[in-house]
Amino acid sequence: MKAVVPFKTVNAKSRLAEILTAEERERLARLMLDDITGALREAGLQVVLLTTTPYQYDAEVVVSEKDLNSSLNDFLSTEAEPVMIIMADIPLITVKNIRDMLASPADVVISPGRGGGTNVQYIKEPRKYHVDYYGASFLDHMRIAEDNGLTVEFFDSFNASSDIDEPQDLVELYIHGRGRAAEYLRSFMALDVSNGRVKIVRDVQKVPEGRRPGRSVATQ
Repeated sequence: MKAVVPFKTVNAKSRLAEILTAEERERLARLMLDDITGALREAGLQVVLLTTTPYQYDAEVVVSEKDLNSSLNDFLSTEAEPVMIIMADIPLITVKNIRDMLASPADVVISPGRGGGTNVQYIKEPRKYHVDYYGASFLDHMRIAEDNGLTVEFFDSFNASSDIDEPQDLVELYIHGRGRAAEYLRSFMALDVSNGRVKIVRDVQKVPEGRRPGRSVATQ
């Protein structure tokens, strides 16, 4: 059974630019991908990486210059076996989460992201289904499943819903993460609770001398 992971190889996680450098964003994206694909493989799935440019990775890599929806729908149209589609920025997902979705009796299992998006879909009959990401895609995918006469299950999971897009999202990875991405983040960032709310900041005590800013913005 295949799990398709769309992965942006150029300018990854651009909305984190206010807190992470381009190099740090690229490394974090790669480590999140490693954490996710590791969980997928442990759950018994074959990983397929979907990219717009060639990329060196220990998995089957499918390169498509089409937009995300067209690329995924082309893929689904050729598959007779069940397929999982999982975003590359949900590093908290566990093997148990994946196995719970695979165990569902529904034709389609959908795990939403925050803000109306879709983070994971498990599709048992891919040729009877198509995807429509962007916007309120969770509602769109629920409708698509119902319109095609497919039973659908809403999979409610903190781990699967915690996508890493904005700087504030890094707090969840820092606190709850158990993989390589969280370990990397903790190596140079810290939590700041000085204003009564938790945010993540650069920890000058953990940054090598040559890369330290003029003053620390982290609280101990």
